[in-house]
Amino acid sequence: MNTTLPVARKANELTAALAARHALAILAGTAVIALAAQIAVPFKPVPVTMQTLAVVLVGWKLGGGRGLSAAALYGALGSAGLPIFAAGASGGGPSTGYVIGFVLAAAFVGWMSRENLSGWSALAVFGVGLALPYLPGLIWLSAVTGLGAPWSWPVLSIGVVPFIPGDLFKLGIAASVATAWALRRRR
Repeated sequence: MNTTLPVARKANELTAALAARHALAILAGTAVIALAAQIAVPFKPVPVTMQTLAVVLVGWKLGGGRGLSAAALYGALGSAGLPIFAAGASGGGPSTGYVIGFVLAAAFVGWMSRENLSGWSALAVFGVGLALPYLPGLIWLSAVTGLGAPWSWPVLSIGVVPFIPGDLFKLGIAASVATAWALRRRR
């Protein structure tokens, strides 16, 4: 009796179910980032939002590959014209570099954490994750505003300084959530 066909069929069903779960997780991560982008403090030229918190938490929960995919899908959908960026914006603009950096942040946090973050390791990983969008963000902001080099004071004063208090707040939230999750899982 040949059982290869039923086994192969079952394997295909499991593979399809797993692919669907991954796709659903990526779509959910993209939706979380898009919703968090709408929680904004209007600031020019780049608004202060909660989306960076969402990006690092999505990376943490989904892992590097799926977190990267969720952030990349968010950027692609917004760039294609879907009004999911901060304040319902879409397309390119001064904040495009930060959106590119979200992909780096979600991937980094996901690959570094694997859900085992707590305490100082959570602070370190989320701190780097929250800082990563600044690299492409400042390069892009410098190019579109013409205010000088990415490390010049005019660019830093509008592209980093206004975000520091919010990033410290987001760092505390992300590290607390991860630490609470780790403590709960140990029980």
